[in-house]
Amino acid sequence: MKSFTLLYLLVFLIHCKEFFPSIQSQDKKHWNFTWPVHTDQISDRVSSVFGESRWDHFHNGVDISSYLEKVHSIGEGKLLYTRYSSDDPFHEEWGSGDTVWIDHGKGAYSAYYHLHPSHGNLGISIQNGQEIGITGNTGHSSGGHLHFVLSLEYGRKIVNPLIYLPSIVDETAPLIGGLFVHVGESYTNINSGDSISLSDTFPFTVLIQDSGVRKSQRFGVQNVQFNLNGKPVQKSNFNSIQFENEDWLNENGFKFNDLFLRDRYLVGNLALPSGEHTIEVVATDFHGNMAVKSFTFYVTRTK
Repeated sequence: MKSFTLLYLLVFLIHCKEFFPSIQSQDKKHWNFTWPVHTDQISDRVSSVFGESRWDHFHNGVDISSYLEKVHSIGEGKLLYTRYSSDDPFHEEWGSGDTVWIDHGKGAYSAYYHLHPSHGNLGISIQNGQEIGITGNTGHSSGGHLHFVLSLEYGRKIVNPLIYLPSIVDETAPLIGGLFVHVGESYTNINSGDSISLSDTFPFTVLIQDSGVRKSQRFGVQNVQFNLNGKPVQKSNFNSIQFENEDWLNENGFKFNDLFLRDRYLVGNLALPSGEHTIEVVATDFHGNMAVKSFTFYVTRTK
């Protein structure tokens, strides 16, 4: 989900950091956060994870399938910001819908998007586990869910919430699908043993999906590495994104367009000479489940 107004809010919070004490710990035990939706089936209810592709931007949080359930603050803090459609009913609805932000101190903020329009009056002080809203379907949302965001360093760094929340169950390794070469708006699937003709440098992508306790869950991965003929081409981690030079970069310094193309993971823009080539894909999810797949194919250069 994307909102330029929310981007301006984050930029404002980032530049306000000098008025607050510096962050002292990012340790999970230090924060002792809890899940914002209280349910025994949280592993079943997570529908999207941090770092996935959203066509032109990183998915910056965790989605929890839910509708008309209580939303709780993940920890104690102070109310930082709210935005409800009822505040300005004649204004175009934001992508985040009805939203609450909480300041947990030491630079940590949590945000709760797509809340149901019904809401009570929140005081400045927020207690751990306090009800702060109800899950809904407001904003750019295709179904009832809570989009939950966790940031550190006063909004400068948005982090993978799974690092700081109680663990969920996931024993399934990622599934590595097809390899593709893109030529303009078209693309071709490459299977091992295929022979292809190339005339220039072209982007190669691969489809990778992870699942949780249910096969219908479709997640992104936490780490991905691509090797070409035994040598690393690119390695990326999806633990955090940071706002630098007017753009969001992952912890390896890559922009979204460096890592994704058409919702697939970008291997790279490759100029392959004639001959045999092997692309190896190594994908690991947040729980350390790993998958490896290799594609060996033959290239004929036409130029």
